[in-house]
Amino acid sequence: MISARFALSIAGALTLGAWLARTEMGAHVRSAPPHETLHTVFSSVATFLEGRMPISSVHQDYSERLAEFRPDEPLRRLAASIGMLVIETSTPTQRWTYRCTAAVIAQQQIVTNHHCTETAAGEKIDRITLWLDYIDENNVTLIDVDPAAVEQDKALDYAILNLKQVVNSHAYVLPKLTFRAALPGERLLLVHHSRGDVKAVTRYRCRVATESNLGPDKLAHSCSATSGSSGSLLLAERDHAVVGLHRSSVKEPKPYVGYATPAMTLLAKSPVLQRLSRQSVR
Repeated sequence: MISARFALSIAGALTLGAWLARTEMGAHVRSAPPHETLHTVFSSVATFLEGRMPISSVHQDYSERLAEFRPDEPLRRLAASIGMLVIETSTPTQRWTYRCTAAVIAQQQIVTNHHCTETAAGEKIDRITLWLDYIDENNVTLIDVDPAAVEQDKALDYAILNLKQVVNSHAYVLPKLTFRAALPGERLLLVHHSRGDVKAVTRYRCRVATESNLGPDKLAHSCSATSGSSGSLLLAERDHAVVGLHRSSVKEPKPYVGYATPAMTLLAKSPVLQRLSRQSVR
């Protein structure tokens, strides 16, 4: 007779196997924040099967798929400008595919994290594509991206890239590119392609954190995010202003904490964003 402990281990293995298949072993493990590497994945497998995994280390996903929203809902319209960035790189002996999130800020420009397109020694970018309309498995609009950044800053972890063609509709461009400082504790929206999955929005337990002593270049938040979320804009729920650019996250210590580059820091650094924010539709 199968023991309850053994049955639980088998169920856990199947669940974890499905998760690994869905995430393609982390999809963006090298250039993502360091909390998702093969070492930590396999360590988690062993810990889970031994029945030792603490509940606090299980990542809670509070996302809602955009496909579940009515097409005429304002949030669905706002999210149309957010896409999945697929970065294909190679060395003479290996190939990788990474996934991030990016936002269309002009008809031929996007913003994402610098680390999403950063390469290691001997590695080159073969192709970058932006996947728009990817709200379910039957929808996607592919646009090639020029890998040469128009602007980038490693310390602030942002990059602005040109699309190789103009997007054919204003529906894909953020309708209001307003930047402002985040307010302590205010509610946020994070539209992203978590783990390279279809587009989703996180708004439950998604707030500006109250951490202090982070300095002017880092903003803490509590929005659930993963490796594929890198490059997502942090939007204020009440007015949809851009308050940050998500860049990394940690699962411990509790509570879950993500980090972003503050919007006003980006705006002060970027001539492109300064120009676009003045020209945005009000």
